Order: sequence, then C-alpha cells, then structure tokens
Amino acid sequence: MPPRTPSTEPDLDADRLRRLHQDALLPDGLRLLVRRVADTVRGRAALLDAAGEPVVPAPVPPPDALAAIADDLDRIRSGQAHSAAVHRDDRMICAQRLDAGPDAPVLVVSLPAAGTAGVDRYLADASRLLALRWQTDLARQQSRRVLAAATAVRESVLHLLMLGHPDSAQRVASALSPRLPAFLTVYVIEAGKVDRDALAARISGVTGHRAWIVHCPVYVKHLIVLVPSGEHQHHRPANSVAELVRDLVSGPDRIRVGASRVVALREVAVGYEQAFHALAAARGGAGSFEMFAFQESQAAVVGAAGERWAERVLAPLRAFEPARAQDPDAAALELTLGAWLNFGTGGARQLKIHRNTLGSRLAQLERLLDCDVRDLPTQARLHLALHLAARSGATAAEPGPTRLPDLLERPEVRSWAARLLAPLRDAEPHLLPTLRAWLDGGARLEAAAPELGLSVPAVRKRIVRIERVLERSLLHGPSVRYELHFAMRLFDGRPVDQG
Repeated sequence: MPPRTPSTEPDLDADRLRRLHQDALLPDGLRLLVRRVADTVRGRAALLDAAGEPVVPAPVPPPDALAAIADDLDRIRSGQAHSAAVHRDDRMICAQRLDAGPDAPVLVVSLPAAGTAGVDRYLADASRLLALRWQTDLARQQSRRVLAAATAVRESVLHLLMLGHPDSAQRVASALSPRLPAFLTVYVIEAGKVDRDALAARISGVTGHRAWIVHCPVYVKHLIVLVPSGEHQHHRPANSVAELVRDLVSGPDRIRVGASRVVALREVAVGYEQAFHALAAARGGAGSFEMFAFQESQAAVVGAAGERWAERVLAPLRAFEPARAQDPDAAALELTLGAWLNFGTGGARQLKIHRNTLGSRLAQLERLLDCDVRDLPTQARLHLALHLAARSGATAAEPGPTRLPDLLERPEVRSWAARLLAPLRDAEPHLLPTLRAWLDGGARLEAAAPELGLSVPAVRKRIVRIERVLERSLLHGPSVRYELHFAMRLFDGRPVDQG
C-alpha cells in the first residue's frame, strides 16, 4: 500500500465516512457499500469469495487487473497476508481481506494511480464497515437456515403425530424443545393479515415456551398449536391462548381460533379435526374463539363391529406391492388417500408432492380399489373404512357385518345420525333441504344451485349457515360431509350405498 498522506480535507473525510455508515444500515447495505467505494475512488470495486466470484453484484475489476494481483490474492486467501497493492500501467489495484475468517471475502479495488493520497485510510475504514455488514448478513443467513431446519422438524413431528406415530414423533422432537406433552389441547388459529411469525412468538411466550407451534402446510393462514393441558402445565393455563386471541385483534380481519378437547398425544389427528371444526364455528360466531362441541364420531359409534368390513374394503390396497422400488408402496398410497379425503388437492401440500404426482397416485388408487375416488358416496365409504382401520391396531377385529348397509342400519347408528342432524331440525326449515341437495350433488355448490333454484353464492351462504348450526366444517377439509352423507340417508330412510 502507498504511504499515508495526511488529508488536507478533514471535512470531506468525515463526510465520506458518514455516507459509508448510512449505506451500511440500509437493507442492501453490502452491495451499496461496494458501489460507494467504487464511486469514491473513481474506479471499480468488488467483494470476491474464495473461488474469485463476486459476493454481491458489482462491476468487477477487468481481467488484466485481477491477473496483476493474482499472486497476492492467493497469499491473502491463504492467510499469509492481509492486504496488498500493485501498480499496472496507470492503474493501482488494491486487495484487502475483510477479516481473519477462512471464508472471509476479499475487497479488490482498481483505481487510477494518480490521486491515491489517503486511499489506504479510506479503504481501511470501508473494509471495517464491509466486514461488519458481511458478518451481519452471514449471521442472518445462518439464522434463517436454522429457522428453516427447525420449521421442517416441527412439520415432520406434526406429520408423524397426524399419522398416529407418537413414539417416532417424540424421538424426532427431541432435537428441539419443548418435549411433546402427554396430554394437550390442539388450537387451529386463522390469521389473515397478521404476521404469523410474530403471533407464534406471542403464543410461545404466553404458554411459557411449552407450546408446539407449526405453520400449517395446507392452509397458509393457519397456525397449528399444541398446548399442554392444564393439569400438565407449570406455567399459565391452556386457555391463555384463547385469551390472547380474544384480545389481540378485532374487526373484519380479526384472528379466529378453534380449540379441541384435551386429547392424548397419540390422538393429535382427532384433536386437529376437532379444532378445525371449532374454527368453522368461530368464523360465524360473535367472538373469535370456539371450543369443539363434542359428539361421538361415526367411526366411534360403529366401533369394533365395523373393523372386519374396513379390512375387506382396504385389503386390495394393503396387499399392493410396487413393481419398482421408487414407486409408492401400499403405506404411501394409504397416506395419499387420507390426505385426498381430508384436503382434496391441498393434500399435495401436506404430503409435499407435486399435484401431478397426487393425480397419478389417485389414478392408481382407483385401479386398486376399483372405484371413483372423486365420487362422494365412495369417499364417505373410504373415509369410514380408514377411520375404523385406524381404531383396530390395538386389538383383533370383532366378528361383525361385512356389508355396509348391515353395519349402518343398526339402532345405535341411526340414533347417532338423528343426534347429528338434530340442530338442523330446530333451525331454519330450508337448511335440511339445502344440505340434502348439496350432498346429492356430490357436495358441489354448482350442482345444488339449480336443484334449489338458487344462485351458487346463495347456496354457499346457506352451507356456511349450516356450518354454524352444526359447529362443523363442511366446505373445507377436514369436513363432516362424509358423516353427513350417511346420516342424511339414514334420516331420510334411503338405502345406504353398498360396500
């Protein structure tokens, strides 16, 4: 480097340093700092990594200038030198390492050889600010990577819990904190224009950092929150989340929350469905929070008597063996079927597969099961079979009917159907006919509209009203439409689909 020449313009030096500080604080500070250096020395400046590639976009010094200082760059990168300067024709090429780290970039500047007085001091000041900004950006990148990894782990844990594998979920969760609770309440929080990361941080704080919080992979506005149940917490009670949501926002963009009953860790999938149904009720309620209105599910009422039937329905799928190792096996196809029934095309996001892959798997399921998985009666039959099969893991299936009509036309199932539809019988008289037309039309608004002599928006409005009355989700999955399909047929005295 040339010897330092005392500056005859101290005010100008201070002004240049102030401008560097201003650039360093801006969002694109590293690039702006490099550009500021180039403009100030009336030359070119670049930050080069170990491979000689620019760290930020900038006009790199010409190849001949880089070739002139190539040997010095190698010495700087190896740690033998911190800086160097060479003259080439009427140019001066300077190089300076930002810090002592092995991956630190090198600032390379090419400028006219005339008028280099004070340049070494200016580049030293600029290098210090560049180093600070580079380290800050690097720390932020690493923080984002850690956060992304933690998010992926949390999604994996939730996925395992949804599939009923609490032991595997607990092992994966051990990489993070807190430990998964034995009993918990599931919250599904819908936040429109609210920053979900900020909301998650508030919820974590209000629960003593004991809640498991996951961004829903299917619904972008949703947070799924697993909060230890009250008797297993040592911090604030579980309903503190509800209190937070009630007080947080109001108006058309207010946050809404649905809460499950207390469930065991192995029942997180049940808790999620409960919370999702409660959220549907919260959308239509006066407040922003609703607790799940408990009623036994159809699978619980059918019970062990239906397990042999479920085994028979799913047997072709479970016996499937792929021809190639890379093809989905029976377990993957069963997961795909469950995701499709719960979320439709959104199942691709839950499974983290392409929509075309989802379509290909559905076609394969149709061949294996010899059915149309887009047909509502078929969907209802498969939905019931999957839920009954999920209940049969602990004990051997009891002898029972192997035909679906025999299974569902028992008195206890008819009583369940009457209880499920009872709120609609006491509500507006047009709601039951609307539900019937919607279900008969395959749960499609456009099919029910001409049958009812209404517009599609009018039918949607009625279905939303039915959601509020039943306190269950119909239009979005997980949906109670499958249970309502059977309940309505039993209520009307119409034959149940064969299966």
